[in-house]
Amino acid sequence: MENALRANADRRTTITPPIKPYLEEKMWFALFWLQPLREFWRRELGEKYFIKLQEVIPYSWLLDPTPLPQHAVIPRLEIHDWREAAKFSQKDRDLLLKVSGFSPLGWGSRGIALGSDLPHAEWEKRIEHALATFQSSPTILQKFHKGALFDHQYWDPDSGELKAMKGRVRLCPYYFVERDRVRLRGALATIAPADKKFLHGMSEAILVPSKTHFCSLGLQRLPR
Repeated sequence: MENALRANADRRTTITPPIKPYLEEKMWFALFWLQPLREFWRRELGEKYFIKLQEVIPYSWLLDPTPLPQHAVIPRLEIHDWREAAKFSQKDRDLLLKVSGFSPLGWGSRGIALGSDLPHAEWEKRIEHALATFQSSPTILQKFHKGALFDHQYWDPDSGELKAMKGRVRLCPYYFVERDRVRLRGALATIAPADKKFLHGMSEAILVPSKTHFCSLGLQRLPR
């Protein structure tokens, strides 16, 4: 990936569509929750959307190895050093590690690790790796939340029948620029089987188009 980016920067090759870092950096989630930026986000987003995003973005941290002052702690985790997180019990490790930015691990859940699913030694190894690669591939830590379960029908070509599957939904919204305004015109729902913790495109998933509904509580995207 690094070679491809360098070649693109040197204009020896062209990447289509162009790379959009602001869509790839998962650290935006951590920056959103950063206390010093709180008033900035409130001002730029407006109170209504600031509160809405607080409801849907899980609390996130950036694994920055910079030492903290002796009297400081990492908010909500109440630890002074990220290596203390490596000693969390399995119950307290309901946390996700996610690589940010343009990385060969940044798709298909390859760059995600759930602490409660890993042996203690592997969890510790992942944290050490995240701290060591901060300059080149920053990693965020995020609270893990299971998505709600839905029943949905799909066509089974082998049996020639409609069948039902219980799964969790990932929504990919589609925005279009129309007369200098950005408008949401639909979403693709990927329904992954219920036993899958990480939601991404997979052969076992159901792909269905969605329509958008506006209501008094804001925008909801519902599978059809």
